[in-house]
Amino acid sequence: MITLGVDPGLTGAICALDSKGCVLLCEDLPIIRDGALKWVDSDALLSIILSVKSAGQEMSAVVERQSARPGQGVSSSFSIGTTFGSLLATIQIARASLQFCTAAKWKRDLGLSNDKNASIDKARLLFPIADLSLKKHHGRAEALLIAHWALNRRKIAEFSREVPEDSDIREWRKWKQGKQGATDV
Repeated sequence: MITLGVDPGLTGAICALDSKGCVLLCEDLPIIRDGALKWVDSDALLSIILSVKSAGQEMSAVVERQSARPGQGVSSSFSIGTTFGSLLATIQIARASLQFCTAAKWKRDLGLSNDKNASIDKARLLFPIADLSLKKHHGRAEALLIAHWALNRRKIAEFSREVPEDSDIREWRKWKQGKQGATDV
């Protein structure tokens, strides 16, 4: 399973992690500009996504939820909607499952605030091989952290399904040993 993390927006990025959490891809979103109008280049983005997807391999995309905010201008809301819509359509065309998360949720779970520099620092610690050398790479950092957050939530969910709900840890270990033989847990 490949996990895509997507930080939408004109300064956003897309990153891909394999099931072990290794970085497969980390790039800024490709943007088309026509005067004042800007949107995601769907053709280029589809090529980026498909470059990491093997035949028959499952892919899950986790996208930070976007919405208009009070006091935000009409032009800005239209730009966010245009970018977000083209991004979602491209992910669906790539046949990746689609999930949404709020910035508040994933950042809280990772112990982060709204500070973009803190996101870059955390991503540099977790993914030292990723190209996060410039301040403008905050979109890449956040896309990596979204993918990391989603991958870890999936692992926790898989682990919790293995543990019987009404048992204490000793009973669970006996159960687990019986399931796997006499191996350590």
